[in-house]
Amino acid sequence: MKKITLLVISLLSLFTFGQDKSCDLLQEKSQTKIIYDRVFGLADATKARQKDVSTTYFIQLYHEIQRADFLKRLPQLEILKNAGKLGAIQNEIPLSVLITDFEKISANAIESGDVFLNANQQYQPKEGSATIFERHSANLISPLVGTAKTNTITFVLKDAFIFNTTNRTISNIAYQDKGNGQWHNIVQNQPFTIHFNEEGLQTVNCRLEFSNGETTYQSFTIKVGSTNGITARNNQNPNAPNAVNTVTATIPYQGFGETAAFFGQGEYEIFPDTVDGILDKPVFLVDGFDPGDARSIALTYAGLNYGTNQNLADYLRSLGFDIVIVNFPNYTRPNSTTVIDGGVDFIQRNAFVLVQVINLINAQKVGVEKNVIIGPSMGGLISRYALRYMEINNLNHDTRLYISFDSPHKGANVPIGFQHLFNYMAYGPLGSTAVQPVVDGLIKSPAARQMLIDHMEGHLQSGSAFEFNTAAASLLPVGVPNYRNAFQNELNAMGFPTTVRNVSIANGAGNGTMNYTPNFEVMNHTFNVTSTQRAIINLRFTPAANQTNQVSRFRGQANLFTWFTVYESLANSKAPTDTDGLDTAPGGRFDMTGFQADLGADPLLTEFFDNLNADYFTFIPTWSSMAISGTNNLYAPVTGSSATPFVASSIPTVNENHVTLNSNNVTFALNEIISGALVTNDQALTSLWIKNPADKTIEINSDYSIENAAITVTDMLGKIIYSVKHQNINGILEIPVSLTKGIYFININTENGSITKKIIKN
Repeated sequence: MKKITLLVISLLSLFTFGQDKSCDLLQEKSQTKIIYDRVFGLADATKARQKDVSTTYFIQLYHEIQRADFLKRLPQLEILKNAGKLGAIQNEIPLSVLITDFEKISANAIESGDVFLNANQQYQPKEGSATIFERHSANLISPLVGTAKTNTITFVLKDAFIFNTTNRTISNIAYQDKGNGQWHNIVQNQPFTIHFNEEGLQTVNCRLEFSNGETTYQSFTIKVGSTNGITARNNQNPNAPNAVNTVTATIPYQGFGETAAFFGQGEYEIFPDTVDGILDKPVFLVDGFDPGDARSIALTYAGLNYGTNQNLADYLRSLGFDIVIVNFPNYTRPNSTTVIDGGVDFIQRNAFVLVQVINLINAQKVGVEKNVIIGPSMGGLISRYALRYMEINNLNHDTRLYISFDSPHKGANVPIGFQHLFNYMAYGPLGSTAVQPVVDGLIKSPAARQMLIDHMEGHLQSGSAFEFNTAAASLLPVGVPNYRNAFQNELNAMGFPTTVRNVSIANGAGNGTMNYTPNFEVMNHTFNVTSTQRAIINLRFTPAANQTNQVSRFRGQANLFTWFTVYESLANSKAPTDTDGLDTAPGGRFDMTGFQADLGADPLLTEFFDNLNADYFTFIPTWSSMAISGTNNLYAPVTGSSATPFVASSIPTVNENHVTLNSNNVTFALNEIISGALVTNDQALTSLWIKNPADKTIEINSDYSIENAAITVTDMLGKIIYSVKHQNINGILEIPVSLTKGIYFININTENGSITKKIIKN
């Protein structure tokens, strides 16, 4: 019976998760003053890794040791996280070293009664007890940033990030050259550079030497990328892209909670057309929601791929259009070290950056062609705000066409059950540092607070950072106070641009097709932590109209002949009376399988995603991407009588992943971009006409003599069907090409200009 009672005590202690007073009476017995039992050890520091230490693992173990230390010798985790962000911006990735000894209550001490649980639920040592702890060590070195954008990386190990809670003195730290195997000493505070020949996850071997003669070998990992992909591909052409240009807005913005207004920063790159390389027909692509600036300009360009080896930007450039990609990177606020995550910053501040880019491009371009602006996702809101702001303030945006691409004009959605669960795991007693970036970027960032229709911060209990209200009046969807309604009201008051053609591409179905069904069971899984500890997670999508359900439940359980719940956290949700819940509405889908790949290989997250019953959820309801007014029913089909500000749209009949390009919406976009383009002032070209629908040949008619023309015919995927140079046109010219049923484009280019027309073959 004694052993059973003590086992219960042990299990209860393991599930206190942050209730660190349980070990206060053991402090005097501790030699290290770090008792690991004070925290739940997700990193399992008692078996500290020596090989392939990732940034995520290092940060988690550091976080646990920092919280377990009675002497509070280690800085708060935010210090390390901010240093990592700042280093990434400065292209100098900081390293950190943690040397620590710590203790854990031994099973023998509990079994023998040398440690017992008193009436105050605190561990108490038996009088005269001797050894009650097992002693462990961890010697780790790791970068504070897990991913680098280039394959030549500068590292630095600063004094301030060498943490040592022991009496051991570090005498030397070195890394090994992967090429020749030589060891190079790391000099504190002096940057050094490592070049990696390959992209992807790379390993760096390190050696830590101590003054007592002890030597420890360890390796860390870092994911290596490259920003050279698009440039290398285009350098094969005579019209290569320009360098990335940084830009600072000239209009300041002060967001809610900020003490002063400041100027936003961004970057852009011009990809000239491949016809003449002259900046005369700009098509802007404005990046959207991007926590941590994970999507570089090169990746944004690659994101325009569609079909088989086709790219929308490549195709537009072949027709004489110039692509301008606008990105919102991480940067430091002027005259400070405060890091701004541009990809999830306030939408208004990013819109003012776009205003400046538009002004700069307008000042550079030649000719009289007006701009086209494409805004995918949140980029559509940034573009809409910028264009309308310029109109209201008499600034010339010189734009003819605005394409909103699955943008959340009436708000976005992340399931409220997911928000509760992730926030509890990240900032509740569990303290999972692997989940914290998800919460910080996807949920707690300024842009997320502005866009999410239902947000966890509107449901939190007073004074709690992670427990939800359970009262019925608190269950309906609600946004973040001072963020959500303020932004939506401002956007509604401004309206849409009035001097441009506004069109929309939606990825959500227009016929009412749902993403799964209301109250769908997303997860019912048991995570076996040890043979005597487990966590049970239950997740459901939001319910049907006017119904209430439990969307999230997290239970920690212990086993004593049977499983019993030691702690629990849950969230309930209610759908409005006029619509079913947000999570399953017709809309552009958030692909959780792709999201998992971006989060790395944390075991807890891997098991979580592997056991989901749903691969996606509704991210941008069709109702929102089409800015439907007059109804709050997110499930209502979009018909000709639906009230929308868009004069034309591309809407699928099945729900697609958010910002997915396909043959249908690419054809729609090309038709909109090309049909309004003023490509030449040459009367011979402007008066030229093509017989439509096409018959057995393509018939070109001209009242003028056109000499030395280059003619190209492509299908709607950009594949070249026919091409000829040095062609003369006088009267009727028949091109001997047999077309199958479909839509095609013909481009005729001369020294006086070019023109593109659409061909239909029935």
